[in-house]
Amino acid sequence: MRPVNRRHRAHAFVLGGAVLSLLLADGARAAAQEALWPDREEIELFLKKARVTARKKIGTGVTNPEKVTLELDGVVRDAVFKKIDETTDNWRNEVAAYELDNLLGIGMVPPTVSRTVGGRQGGLQLWVTGSPMDHYAGGFPDLESWRDQVSVMWLFDDLIANVDRHLNNGMVSPGHRLMLIDHSRSFRDMVELRNDLNAKFDGTNARYFGVTSDADRGPFPVHYPRPLIERLRGVTDKDIKHAIDNYVWGWRQHQLLERRKRILERLDAMGPGVLLDVGGRAAP
Repeated sequence: MRPVNRRHRAHAFVLGGAVLSLLLADGARAAAQEALWPDREEIELFLKKARVTARKKIGTGVTNPEKVTLELDGVVRDAVFKKIDETTDNWRNEVAAYELDNLLGIGMVPPTVSRTVGGRQGGLQLWVTGSPMDHYAGGFPDLESWRDQVSVMWLFDDLIANVDRHLNNGMVSPGHRLMLIDHSRSFRDMVELRNDLNAKFDGTNARYFGVTSDADRGPFPVHYPRPLIERLRGVTDKDIKHAIDNYVWGWRQHQLLERRKRILERLDAMGPGVLLDVGGRAAP
């Protein structure tokens, strides 16, 4: 596990006015939350086409990422560039994680593209600004909303077989939205659900993600937006393969599909009470 960086991480952050339809139900749980990247297609194009004006090593993390400044038609943005290309730690996983996030309408992974910078191919991700998750060690403004977001995060991590989620691999936006970064260690050779949607201790225990744990340190109740789960059921194997085909290959694609199957079986076993309908209420 990488050490937690307790400094606020300076990534550029894009705010939008629309509500993210698939992740958020209306009502109290969505009151303080905003769509993070409603113009994601425009951002993707910018990341692919903008001129690189500056590069600087960030100095944290084992993947030696760089901060890259980009300019296009007078617009300036920063991005994170990763070029690590190892079997179990690879920049391609960053792009694949974003493509799946986009396919499912989750909206937690910042726009990420494949691009060559300085003669090396790698993953280029929009730089986002917020607080590290341990900033909320004393509590979170809306604990129920926070737990709903963490529930989705662990579902996503089970889907992509992410073995490297910790307090430094997620950011909290100024509007208290969870943003997921650092996915180069995802898409592992495994079909097991490490967190198993609330069945295992290392997943949805509140204390690990910066809020006071339940008295018995047991897992907190999980909830998932119904549109997200319907989307997870509705996308075809072909849709998933098409989204990641340039980045995740062969047997690891089959394992991803098997993990999706297991997630849906687990959701069925948990029953409809874990699904959030419109208004933020769990289904009866």
